[in-house]
This record gives sequence, C-alpha cells and structure tokens, in this order.
Amino acid sequence: MKKLCLTVLAAGMTTVSFCQKTFILSHQDKKGFFAISAGASLPMGQFGSCSPGDNQASMAGHGLAVNISAGYRFIGRVGLMIKGEQHRNALQTDALLATVYRSENDVWTAKADNWSVTTVMGGPYINIPFGRFSVDARVLAGRARAVLPSTSIVGNFGNVDMSVQTTGSESMATAFGGGLSLNYRLGRSFSLKLNGDYTQALFTFDNLISKARSTNGQSESSHYSTDRTVGVVSASAGVVLLFGNSHRPF
Repeated sequence: MKKLCLTVLAAGMTTVSFCQKTFILSHQDKKGFFAISAGASLPMGQFGSCSPGDNQASMAGHGLAVNISAGYRFIGRVGLMIKGEQHRNALQTDALLATVYRSENDVWTAKADNWSVTTVMGGPYINIPFGRFSVDARVLAGRARAVLPSTSIVGNFGNVDMSVQTTGSESMATAFGGGLSLNYRLGRSFSLKLNGDYTQALFTFDNLISKARSTNGQSESSHYSTDRTVGVVSASAGVVLLFGNSHRPF
C-alpha cells in the first residue's frame, strides 16, 4: 500500500511538473515570428469606383489576398518586419457595359482580365500582449507592382456589329500601408492571427492602345497613358510560427 501511494504521488508530481513546464513555455515571450495568411481583398476609393464619368475609375471588385510576413523585436516590444502581399481582383464587366450607349434591342457582352497587385513592404511594428492574446500595429512602405487588365466589349448597333479592345499594362510604384493584427497564442511556438491592412499606391500605366472594329472597318488609337490610384484593404486569417526566446528556462 505504501509503495502504491508513493507511485501515485510521484506520478502526480510528474504531471504537475509537466503541466507547469507546458504552461511556462506556452507563455514564454518570443521575439520573432513568421506568418502566412489569406482572405478577402476589398477595393477602396477610385480603385473600386464604377462611375462612368470618372476617368480614373478602376472598376475593381472584391477579390483574394494572400500575404506572408516576418518580423523580429529588437527593442522591447518594438521591432522591424517585412511583408509581401498579393491581391487579385476581378474587373466588374457590368460597369464596362454601362459606358456603352445602346438601344434596348442591342446586345453587348464584356470580358476582362483580373487586376493583380503585388506589394513588398517593410517597417516598424509594436507588439502589445494581453495574456494569450496580443495586438500588433505596423506602418509600412515599399514597392508595388500592378497589372492593369485588358478589356474587350462586343456588341451591335442595329445591323452593325462592333468590338472594342483595350490592351493591358504593368507598372511599378512606391506603396504605403499599415495595419493591425490580433494574435492568439496556441502553445509554445504557434499562434492564430487575424489581420486588417490598408495599402495605397499611385501607378502610371503607359503604352495603352484601344482598337475598334466593325463591319464598316477598324481604327486604332495612338499610345496613351493613364494614372490610377490603387487603394485596397485586406482582411485575412492565418497561422504564425514563433521563434527567438528572450531566455530559456527549460
């Protein structure tokens, strides 16, 4: 009986010790992180505008955002991070058709590629812990690459068939952004993450051409340029790998 009690006591002490170690490790401060997230891309301002009278209306719709990021705290709760993000947003073809003046008997269809915006930015961030939860706030700047989609509209004016095509283009620009993240610590080295980020850049797309064809002939515009302000919010969720102990008791 005495041996049984000692065995149970030893097992209990081992369990308590293991639980205590797990608790300490799951709350141990980590200085660095690597994260991957995915979610929705929401166009803002003129990037999502469909106003026929706005020459800079980009007619972007809701899309997909994927991002990866990494950071390390060098001074207390303040650190530096880098983030790469990819946005893909459909162009709203209904808005393209709204610019065509036609009668009720005319039938028109529109096709377009997707908007693509890729950013690589870096900057400072601050981490504020609340037990297993923590909040990250960041301000970022860097470079962005955008692809202006090509478009095609096909239809008729009475007995005259017609099509209008506009070429796409690529552009690079300086990008600025910022955001917040809510983290929940799962254990020793992993967290769940909810992100909200805003990114803005002004692009100039060059060498654009519009071509019009009909049963009466065809015409082509000279090369022209257009400025577009891309403003987009990403709302995403993902996982975080934590690394870099401030100190290691175990």
